[in-house]
Amino acid sequence: MDFISGYFLLFLAIGLVIFYNIPKKWQQYWLLLLSMFFYCFASLKLFAVMLGSAVISYASALLIEDGCAQRHALSGRRVSAKHSVKSGDSGKTALRYPGIILGLAVILLIGILLVLKTAATAPFLAARLHLGPFALLLPIGISFYTLQMIAYLTDVYHGKIRAQKNPVKYLLFILYFPQILQGPIPRYDDLMPQLTGQHKFHYETFVGGFELMLWGYFQKLVIADRANIMVNRLFGEYASFPGTYMLLAGVLYSIQLYTDFNGCVCIARGISEMFGISLADNFAHPYFATSIQDFWRRWHISLSSWLRDYVYIPLGGNRKGKCRQYVNLLLTFVVSGIWHGIGATYLVWGLLHGLYQIAGKVTKPLRMRVCECFHVDQNTFSHRLFRQFVTFMLVMLAWIFFRSSSVLQAVSMIRSMVTTFNPWVLWDGSLYLLVLNAKNVWVLLWAILLLVLVSFLQTKCSIREKLMQQGIVFRYLVVLTGILVILVFGIYGPGYDAAQFIYGGF
Repeated sequence: MDFISGYFLLFLAIGLVIFYNIPKKWQQYWLLLLSMFFYCFASLKLFAVMLGSAVISYASALLIEDGCAQRHALSGRRVSAKHSVKSGDSGKTALRYPGIILGLAVILLIGILLVLKTAATAPFLAARLHLGPFALLLPIGISFYTLQMIAYLTDVYHGKIRAQKNPVKYLLFILYFPQILQGPIPRYDDLMPQLTGQHKFHYETFVGGFELMLWGYFQKLVIADRANIMVNRLFGEYASFPGTYMLLAGVLYSIQLYTDFNGCVCIARGISEMFGISLADNFAHPYFATSIQDFWRRWHISLSSWLRDYVYIPLGGNRKGKCRQYVNLLLTFVVSGIWHGIGATYLVWGLLHGLYQIAGKVTKPLRMRVCECFHVDQNTFSHRLFRQFVTFMLVMLAWIFFRSSSVLQAVSMIRSMVTTFNPWVLWDGSLYLLVLNAKNVWVLLWAILLLVLVSFLQTKCSIREKLMQQGIVFRYLVVLTGILVILVFGIYGPGYDAAQFIYGGF
């Protein structure tokens, strides 16, 4: 049941009506029933996989917390040097015990993720592993809830949070349906209190959530799915479209990926707000970034912060010298590449972003010196625009590897960009041969311009807060106009196959 299906909208409407008309103490249980139905609607077999991972993480957290309590108790007893050798040995065992449980649980969770991901992309492996009914099946949101569980276990181990002893509440934390498809990846201490709280109906919050949903549907149906048609043609027949066509493919895919992913997150956040529960924003206008490091502070924020807190910092971060910092960066982005998918293209994409960051750090003193020598004011609009352009181009080149079916295809596409000069295809009508007719090309162009305008305005103020301050007639006109635009210009219905959310495959 996808967010863009009619079944889902009916499911959501029924869920909301009942949620606000039952005793508030039962709201969390109703949310769990909704989430279980949402997941089981996809597949009972996949739900069984998710449930198995949840049992592992739930039980492991209780054991870890118990082990940590024993460790602290033993540490408190060591107030003198009169302990026997046997007592000292038991102390060492207690010190290792929670860490062993954490390590085994993480290995199991990652193992399930890697096996199912590899089997989904390599049928011969699924047959060799005798996966049977699970062959070629990938549980929805498995990459997201796996990281969610690992973060939870690690935080319990470090004493940042207490292990959840109620299995029903823990299952709700893992299964909460708005964020299960594509995140954002929630932290336990942020989400759990909201899930178990009591929620009254607030008109402003409800309407604000609906407006956010509309913005998500606009990005997905009007921009992403329309761009997807051209992107599929250009990447699928890259040898027939040289030069500027390949540049267009990279730019369009960058826009498609952003609007598809951010569109889904906006829908998820909007749905959650309608239930009175706030999910963290996952994007901060990443294509306005002025460096690759800045890009990763803005793109998929919940994943970036997860990689920082649970991979980069545990590896040593920047605390052990420059060389070690660069190695840690590369390892972190290799993990990011593997998380996105099994294959050389994802690995190269991750390595590229790691190398981008290392190159940025190494060349920073030289770039600063050049700016000083030529009296370049780095705070000017033109300089910022130049840095944004360079950053976008670097990100776009890496996305080509991300989207391509092989590294050789990506290299061939990039080579074609720089060896063939044919910019006139952008205005001589050649684009109209790429499946989309002239009207659809212009709709896509104007929709992208609207996206840029709205994104720019969002950096200056909260558009939803400004709308909230307007009269009810104006607000309803804006909402109705948004619905009409989506219905008229969205890609859906007979003759179209609305693409699944891209990150849903991860």
